[in-house]
Amino acid sequence: MKKNILISSITLATIIVLAFVLRFAVSTPQEDFIITGENYSGNTSSAITISNGDKVIATIPALKNETVKEIKIEPFDVESGGFVISYVDKSGKKHDDIRIDAEQGTSTMNSQIYLTINEVKDDGTMSIDYRTK
Repeated sequence: MKKNILISSITLATIIVLAFVLRFAVSTPQEDFIITGENYSGNTSSAITISNGDKVIATIPALKNETVKEIKIEPFDVESGGFVISYVDKSGKKHDDIRIDAEQGTSTMNSQIYLTINEVKDDGTMSIDYRTK
């Protein structure tokens, strides 16, 4: 009888310790903020910068034709002003006229921004479409 109680106690203690250790050893899944850039313009694009507030959150490198790049970022709370998509053309002029509205304080958890480069002109200016999810 005492042996059964001892074995049961040891088994229960082992299960509790194992559950406690595994709780910290196994990380919880994280819902990243994903930014995807794709180029189907026929020409190589410039690097594209995505910023929020005064902080650059991601830079998509120059993409060759028919190339896709996905960047995963840890979720964060959006600052005022939403997202600004910018790039520099061949003459060195910065283009930052693409703005994506987002409510201040909203989390980017499990969100995505898709950027599609439709056209790259000879002077380096680009036609970029976007959609969010």
